Amino acid sequence: MTQPTKSAEPRPKMRFLSMFSEIAPLAAFFTMHQYFGLYAAAAASVGASAVLISATWVLEKRLARFALFATSIAALLTLAAVLAETKTYIKIQPSLFSGAFAFVLLLGALRGRAMMKVFFHAQFDLPEKVWFSLSLRWGLFFAAATVANEVAWRALSDDAWVLFRVFIMAPATGLFMLAQLPITLRGRRQQAKDMRES
Repeated sequence: MTQPTKSAEPRPKMRFLSMFSEIAPLAAFFTMHQYFGLYAAAAASVGASAVLISATWVLEKRLARFALFATSIAALLTLAAVLAETKTYIKIQPSLFSGAFAFVLLLGALRGRAMMKVFFHAQFDLPEKVWFSLSLRWGLFFAAATVANEVAWRALSDDAWVLFRVFIMAPATGLFMLAQLPITLRGRRQQAKDMRES
């Protein structure tokens, strides 16, 4: 009785920080772009993500691997953009991140391994088949997001691309995430039931 209570307590906080980690860098990016341009926006987004990773470590004593992966790529490409004085490195950041994650998830699925579990097992307890389904779904979503960003940054102006990232791709990602809630919640209930019966 005591053990399930302990494992259930931190999970709402993790979900809140995960949600905030998506919103804060995006808000920093959009705000800084309005006043200082694309380079400052990219740097502010990386800074906001770094602060949130540090907060997760201090408050929850865990390393947010997913956020660390994304922030590391963003930091390297932002530095490259500033040094080379080209905005292209900033615009391809979402493509490289989404493409890399799609590659990892889909390759894992082809090999019968649920890679979502590697990133999020500390946040959710789910049956293996649910992890596999989520890995495949998110892999396909990130593949589509990669193609969308590659088309957008080539076809749109800087301002239009920022609007595309903030007001089209961000809501699309949020809606897709919400669409995965039913299978996630069913999986958590099934996992809890299996643990009680074992």
